[in-house]
Amino acid sequence: MDACRALLMSLGVLSLILVPTSARDVPVKRYVVNLDSPPEEHFLPICQDPGIQELIPILKKDAKDMITSVVPAEVLPLLEVLTADLDQYLPQPFAGEMRGIANCTGIDLGQIVILNIVYDLTAFCTSIVAQDSKGTIWHGRNLDYGFGDFLRNITVLIDFQTKGQTLYTSTSYLGYVGALTGQRPNTFTITVDERDQGAWWMNALEALLNKQASLMSFLVRETLAEADSYDAAIQRLAYTPLIAPVYFIVGGANVAEGAVITRDRTSALDIWTLNPAQGRWFVLETNYDHWVEPPAHDNRRAPAMKAMNTTGQDGINASSMFQVLSVHPVLNKDTTYTAIMSAAQPQVYNTWVRWP
Repeated sequence: MDACRALLMSLGVLSLILVPTSARDVPVKRYVVNLDSPPEEHFLPICQDPGIQELIPILKKDAKDMITSVVPAEVLPLLEVLTADLDQYLPQPFAGEMRGIANCTGIDLGQIVILNIVYDLTAFCTSIVAQDSKGTIWHGRNLDYGFGDFLRNITVLIDFQTKGQTLYTSTSYLGYVGALTGQRPNTFTITVDERDQGAWWMNALEALLNKQASLMSFLVRETLAEADSYDAAIQRLAYTPLIAPVYFIVGGANVAEGAVITRDRTSALDIWTLNPAQGRWFVLETNYDHWVEPPAHDNRRAPAMKAMNTTGQDGINASSMFQVLSVHPVLNKDTTYTAIMSAAQPQVYNTWVRWP
């Protein structure tokens, strides 16, 4: 059994090594966050990196431009209230981590807070969970944003550790303390896709200030840290109140463990699961409810589904999942990174910045 497991792990690593990348596809740098240290110190290994320090002047300017273009002026007073008493409204370790990042980078704390909310609510993405013919679950995602050049330069892969062991891993951006892409080794993987339901800023901030709901990226990090099974993760992600609608895409470590959770602010509207016995060997989410057709101007679903069906269940692995996520317009000018994961083979997890 041990020999078989070692062989499978080797094959998993080999499949990742064979992922075809162009010179424009750059593996991101990996860091360790020590969760046993004070929250204010968690992200110091990243923001004190000399390469990151060189980017901070650009980061300050781009952060300001991003906030100005995205955040409605009428919600700024609410954001000021939130920032003025951060510990009152945001749980630990997030409040302390934001303060630590602000101190390390010299970026205004209010801007750090705003950026965390912006990242939470404005991501366009494609996420796929698939089971291959041997029962291995694969999870891939593209994360698309405007301001792509800004974000590509600050994309990082982080192992969150306690007592020297990795509790969970996440792909993130410098300054962002939540998680939109993550893996708890040998347990589950999670990605988050935006579910656009129109005007949301005011309602979202009011819910946050009234402590009625959580930022979805905070919930993902808490789930990665605390949920000890795939089923526990599904329950937590499906029924914890949120500040805005969202899609959670979850992959497990065992056969048939994969789901797209369509959320409104209070609970799940739908949980769409893998069912290989009935031919549903993958589930795929862009940014639209899976039971309705996506708009013609943003139909990433059809090309992705065609690529998955062409690949087939026998052919899906880390390399072919990467290729599916490289098909136009699944891969587009706003794609900041592609991540490939498999909870049962945690060593496979990697992320590439996608330069257009």
